[in-house]
Amino acid sequence: MRFKPWQLAFIVILLCGVALALARWKTQRNYDGVALLETLPPDRATHVYISVAALRDSGILDLLAGSKAEEEADYRRFVDQTGFDYRSDLDAVAGAFFHGDSYFAARGHFDWKKLKAYALAQGGSCHNIVCSMPATEPGRHVSYYPLNSNTLAIAFTSEEFGVNMIGPSQWSKHPQLPADPVWISAPSFAFTDPKGFPAGAQAFLSPLAQAEHITFAVGPEGQRMHVRLDVSCANAEAAAGVAQKLTATTDLLKKMLEREKMTPNSNDLSGVLVAGTFSQQDNRVIGSWPIERGFITALATGKIQ
Repeated sequence: MRFKPWQLAFIVILLCGVALALARWKTQRNYDGVALLETLPPDRATHVYISVAALRDSGILDLLAGSKAEEEADYRRFVDQTGFDYRSDLDAVAGAFFHGDSYFAARGHFDWKKLKAYALAQGGSCHNIVCSMPATEPGRHVSYYPLNSNTLAIAFTSEEFGVNMIGPSQWSKHPQLPADPVWISAPSFAFTDPKGFPAGAQAFLSPLAQAEHITFAVGPEGQRMHVRLDVSCANAEAAAGVAQKLTATTDLLKKMLEREKMTPNSNDLSGVLVAGTFSQQDNRVIGSWPIERGFITALATGKIQ
């Protein structure tokens, strides 16, 4: 089949129009929580999502962030040179952590020209829209580029341009996310060595190594906050074992407090842990811990007992 010149011209124009439309769609698409997560590496990673806007509106962000006077000089210099301050300019962020590297997709208010100039001022380089600069830790790099005008891809990796691992629609299927403003989802192997967790929580976290996938979500419930646990197991028998161990650990902590004639305090970790409840639903285990505002204050000020 031979095309006439006007037909070829029409096809070229049509293809260019489609390409421009796709490019425009990518730069203008709305990165909600699911879309942010889908830009990140999915396999064997621990994923985190934080709706910073929700925490800001509730007043919890100011509580956790503390005083601006306490911020490190490096961060204040970053704010001064880029105009970006997470307290006011960050709306939501999703993160992925694996193999010692960290990847983030952040939605907020960014000045790309200032961010690019900052990378160059720190001894970094920019190629097209991708910038990289040395991190504080030797052998590590910070790289970033704009996914669109209000969404930034950022990576902290050993690779100079590790941010190239971040891009739209990396997942084969849409992830099912909790509705809560803060959550963390992890594979079971992340709990095989709980020594890195707070001492009081280690006994509660070690049974999760027998599960397949674990999600913790934090959200408001009335005047309090709640931590919700959703554990997926291989089968109902495995789920029953996990639920039994979590319940037994909670009961043991209650008895220890009673033996020491101590009253659980909702403002410290032991008071939170003894209030946990667990139930089995087929191959899943559902847990819940109520969180008083006093606990959040103690956590923010480093006074957790």
